[in-house]
Amino acid sequence: MDRTYLFQSTGCKVAVFVIGTILLGAALAPPLYHGGKTVVEAGWIENVPVLDSIHGSMERAKFSRYFNRAILAGALIMLFPTLKWLGTGDGDKKTLRERLQVRKNPAWVRHFLIGFFLAAIPLLILGWIYLQKGWYQPRDTDKAIISVLFSALFTGIVVALLEEFVFRGALTSIFSSILKPWPLLISIAVFFALVHFLKPPPGADITDVTAFSGFQMLGLIFSQFGDLYFLAAEFAVLFAIGWVLGYTRLKTGSLWLGIGLHAGWVFGVKTLGPLTSRTFAPAEMMPWLGGNLRVGLVSCLVVCLTGLIVWAWLRRDSETVA
Repeated sequence: MDRTYLFQSTGCKVAVFVIGTILLGAALAPPLYHGGKTVVEAGWIENVPVLDSIHGSMERAKFSRYFNRAILAGALIMLFPTLKWLGTGDGDKKTLRERLQVRKNPAWVRHFLIGFFLAAIPLLILGWIYLQKGWYQPRDTDKAIISVLFSALFTGIVVALLEEFVFRGALTSIFSSILKPWPLLISIAVFFALVHFLKPPPGADITDVTAFSGFQMLGLIFSQFGDLYFLAAEFAVLFAIGWVLGYTRLKTGSLWLGIGLHAGWVFGVKTLGPLTSRTFAPAEMMPWLGGNLRVGLVSCLVVCLTGLIVWAWLRRDSETVA
């Protein structure tokens, strides 16, 4: 086979994107970690409205958290050169919407709000059930509930906008050139789950962070893929979320319903996280329940229920289908 043709093939370009994202993320993780800790120590955003919650998250975050965000940053950096590399002919004249293969959505506010409440309400009900059963208990906090809610809403919207642009926007556009719709849906859901799954086994974080700690982290991460309970408890939830979000992208041709769903799920997790804590040992309820609502097969079932509601709604509402 002609090496030039192989290098220019779509499969090669996608492989370069995936491998480049992981390696770039591993390289970026240590400076991102040290930069974040410097911001915390300097107190630049401490006690600043909205940003104070980010300060708290950065202060608590271990290297694995920074590594996860570095992988996402690596994907963002790799996106635009990959999209341009995949373009042909008049590709340079395409708008961003054309490159991402999404349509203008005049009902974007309605889609966002419907998605948000369809995701947030069942998750919050699940958290309430856990509290009633005694599996979770109220956590003492000096933060006002309105502050927790506002912070959770802000985080949910920001995370949803960023990640939906990356996964259901750019990545879906990249993979759609070589995959049919259903394999595309599965591939993006798996990649979404993997990126969020890129963290070490419990208790195996890296404390002495050096320039090569990101690559050391990769070894720790892949060592846990033999733990079936862990896969079932966390990977299944992430895959189900990715599947539902990808389905809305394919059916509506727009990102807004997925952004609403994504923001609602993050809002639910971030609302209950500061206000509750589990009453059981970390592995006691696995794979059914986890330390937060993002982990456990019960949460996976709730996500699937939301997906079924979305599926039924999209079948009835012809205006939402591309």
